[in-house]
Amino acid sequence: MPAQDLILYYERMKLLPGILAATVLFATPAVADIYRWEDESGVIHFTDDVSAIPSKYRGKSREILKAPPAEGQPSLSTMDAPSSPPGPSFSPGPSNGETIRRFPPRDDDATLAEKLRAKIDAKEQFIRGVDEKRSLATNPYRNRFVSPSDLELYRKYKEELPGDRERLKALDSRIAPPVKEP
Repeated sequence: MPAQDLILYYERMKLLPGILAATVLFATPAVADIYRWEDESGVIHFTDDVSAIPSKYRGKSREILKAPPAEGQPSLSTMDAPSSPPGPSFSPGPSNGETIRRFPPRDDDATLAEKLRAKIDAKEQFIRGVDEKRSLATNPYRNRFVSPSDLELYRKYKEELPGDRERLKALDSRIAPPVKEP
């Protein structure tokens, strides 16, 4: 490479840090706020572009902040509207003065057994997944990490499963008692 080309190359390289600094300084962060408004017919609309909201509804629009919850925290609604109107809640009651049973009806044994089977299946599936991550046969390089919270849940499920299986056997025996052969 001739000396003149080398000098030109280094002169251009001197500009690179300035260009990078300008790019970082003038770059705007991405905004992903969502706006909500309701038209006169009661239809609720959502958009991420304020200019897409018709001018007569812009004053009535609300911004919905899209921020993820902190790790380990439940997702919270960031909308300003209360979940129910303020003040006392009135619900219709029977006219004869009786109280209404507000609890859901108790599940029968067959339903409880189905729910328990599903619970046992989910726990066993979780345990198999953690075992697979920890196994040298399926993870010889140990590059799949099991989080401490998953390990804690793993231990809890391992302890609970025998009791769950016993409860399922008891429910199954109540549902279909053993048939005695003649």
